[in-house]
Amino acid sequence: MAEDEAKQEGSSRMAQLPLPVTVEQPGTLIMLLQSPEQPVTLSAAKALYQFAKDGGEGNEPEIIMHLRGALGDGGGIPVVIKLLTKEAWCGADFEVQAVCLNILSRCAGEAVADGRLILRKRNGESCQADKNGEEKCRLKTVELGGLKPMVEHLKSEELDVAGKAAYCIACHALDSPVRLGIHILGGVALLLQLMSNKNADDGVVNQAALALSTVLQHVEAKDELYRLKGMKVLIDQGLMSDSVDVQENAARALAYAIEQEGNLKDLRRLEGIDKLIEMLAALPDTDRVPNDKVRQSVSFALSLSAFDSECRTEIRMKEGLRALSNCLASEEARVQEEALMALANCAFDIPCKQTIGALGGMKNGIGLLSNGELSVVANACVALSRLVFDFMSGLDFVEEGGVGQLASVLSNYCKLYDQFVESKQKHVEDLSKEDLDQEAKKAAQDALEKLEIPDLRLGRAILENCKSCAEQGNVREEMRKEENFFGNMFRMIKHEDEIVSGMACQALANAAFDVEGRPMLLEMNAIPEFVKCLTYKDVDTQLSAARAIGNFAMDSYGRQKLFESKAMAPLVAQLEAKDENGKDAIEPRRAAILAIGKCASDRSSAVELCDIGALSKLLSLMDTHWKQLGQAAEDAVERLLQKSQSAKLWLRGEVDFEDRTSDGWFDMGVGRPYTSLTDLQKETINTNREVLLADASQDNRLKQLVEEVKGECASLGLTQIILDKRDIASTDIKKKCVVKIAEILSQRLGGSILYDKYMDFGYSTEIQRCKQLRKSNVVWVGDLKKAGCRHRAFLFKYLCDLVLPYLCRLERTKIERGAHVGHAWNVVKFFGDVDQEGQQKTYTVDLMHNVGSLYENGTDFNPADEWAAKYQRKDVYHFISLG
Repeated sequence: MAEDEAKQEGSSRMAQLPLPVTVEQPGTLIMLLQSPEQPVTLSAAKALYQFAKDGGEGNEPEIIMHLRGALGDGGGIPVVIKLLTKEAWCGADFEVQAVCLNILSRCAGEAVADGRLILRKRNGESCQADKNGEEKCRLKTVELGGLKPMVEHLKSEELDVAGKAAYCIACHALDSPVRLGIHILGGVALLLQLMSNKNADDGVVNQAALALSTVLQHVEAKDELYRLKGMKVLIDQGLMSDSVDVQENAARALAYAIEQEGNLKDLRRLEGIDKLIEMLAALPDTDRVPNDKVRQSVSFALSLSAFDSECRTEIRMKEGLRALSNCLASEEARVQEEALMALANCAFDIPCKQTIGALGGMKNGIGLLSNGELSVVANACVALSRLVFDFMSGLDFVEEGGVGQLASVLSNYCKLYDQFVESKQKHVEDLSKEDLDQEAKKAAQDALEKLEIPDLRLGRAILENCKSCAEQGNVREEMRKEENFFGNMFRMIKHEDEIVSGMACQALANAAFDVEGRPMLLEMNAIPEFVKCLTYKDVDTQLSAARAIGNFAMDSYGRQKLFESKAMAPLVAQLEAKDENGKDAIEPRRAAILAIGKCASDRSSAVELCDIGALSKLLSLMDTHWKQLGQAAEDAVERLLQKSQSAKLWLRGEVDFEDRTSDGWFDMGVGRPYTSLTDLQKETINTNREVLLADASQDNRLKQLVEEVKGECASLGLTQIILDKRDIASTDIKKKCVVKIAEILSQRLGGSILYDKYMDFGYSTEIQRCKQLRKSNVVWVGDLKKAGCRHRAFLFKYLCDLVLPYLCRLERTKIERGAHVGHAWNVVKFFGDVDQEGQQKTYTVDLMHNVGSLYENGTDFNPADEWAAKYQRKDVYHFISLG
């Protein structure tokens, strides 16, 4: 039976040709196409087209592939193109031209030009357009100049030829350069004329609309349509057509056209929104018969128009939201998909959000999360992410069971991804085996290449929904109760796709806002993942990661974990954050500044931040023209200086009463960039100003000095109770302790010297000795046996902070040149020691000349002691040489 059918089929083919040729390969027919006889050429063309169309479901792709190979590689395409021109061997003939246009359409990927498949490609689904040689043939046709005759045939008097030319253009216009070429050849104008031709039937108009729906995806074609007032043609001849096919393709062409502002204005001016809503046939008073294909393309057009605020308002006012909501009840998944996207885009406005919610949009969206079509689930997630925007909408989401549904969708996606990762890892391990033969290795390589990662668009949409839900505290609380909800989000932050991983970061970062959420994230070891996300290109991901790190830094345990995770360096690098286009990312920088400010609550973190460059970068940001960065940077600098007295002394030239120093405190001197102590210790010995270091944990001589000072002060009656008191007796004890510390320090560092002889108090040799002792420019103050005012003031502040905390201040002269550069002194105060008006008295401590003397600095009512300014080298003494 099958053999008889095959014989009949072969006979029918032979009957189409004037010569008894049995066709087994299309190459035979290509020769006959070049016949000067029109009947021979026409028959050969028909047979060639029939050859492409023959074959069952299973072997059709193979037959098409043979045809494309013969045309593309065998030189058949130039032959077919020539038959479209006046130079054809048989002369210009409408019938031959029509068949040749069909052949080129078929080879270019006829099925791909179908609007619904193009739409699926736009939605992120896999597209088979490059399979079986389609793309190769399509580009070969364009390369050989095939576009020009196609466009020329749009003007054909034979409307059937013009329609087939439009269809052929639609099949080829799948690439941006091709669309541009069609536009340059005047294709947009000719397609509009074809749609407006009163003699054209619905089939021809439909092909023209289909071609426009592909060509108008190029920006210059959109501009051309606007210049030609083409929106009126698309609306009058397309949307208002009686043919549902014309309506479908015209709506899709209109959707791409309104991405240009002028066309969008024309849409509103021509009442296009009204007509689109009417075409949905979803309102109670409509007399239209619903058509799923039309609904799909119209919903697509409305979703694009909804990016404009005026269109969103018009859609809402014209009952468009109700119509779109009713479309969700369709049994066609594509209609649900596009209607959901339209509702999602309308939900950018709060009035639209509220209207959609009132129409049951929240309930419908949650219900569609369990839809079998993943594209519908993805769009439902996008829509819900925009509908959950405040406490009340979050409450609706929870009450409608949205948390459980969303958790289930996320869990299913995680399972798919885990299966993908497991399979990929297995194939990689197989390839790494040394004893694997070539055949097995090739099989493993092929299997690895065929592995498809789970739908990325679905993953991004799910996590976008998770993000918006987690932004609402009441929803976030329910999400924590759902088993492994946040665990699955954390699983996705490790996704190999940066966008999916970034969306998971944004969703998970919201959990760090809660006291209950932070321990959960710390238990997951989430900090390293957030640190990794700081390096992503997406600005929102950078912002979320920085905010999460800042929230972890709100308590000491979190700060310790950040310190252990080495999060500080990436956080400082974020102060120079860029977006994916290389431009300055302001909000991520600001979030990093705020996070640094919170991390600076611990001294160890503050010191590390200063050491790795945070202070220098923050100082530069303080002077930026971005006010939101300048103020935040200033606050962060203050927080750093509160905990890092070394940095404060470097920057401000002073360490205040409240700034309590501790081991590791150092003084770099003036005139050099801030440098970490570790780097300073690595410098080779030179003649630069020495760095002073006070660290009794390492410096045994300093430790002995500290013990001596504590013992002497205790013998003078200093106790914790005395420190807390403010009476005259306790103040006297504290003053005696200050004098005693000054005397001990002076004896340790070379004794006193007359004021006018200070320049003769040589101590540079001692400094060089100490440098050589430690093989470093960093001088341990315990090693010093002779020192000047700067060294004594530095050590005095350190000792006072241990024995008399919060009573001593270190100041350094602000001059940068002259004999007094680097000169420093100490000011002390005693609580309760006030003048007759209650103003606090302060005293400059003499550590160099009249050792132990306290020179009153004066108040509004008490004049200052002359020796205070003299010792500080201020006022008139500022310009007097120390010699």
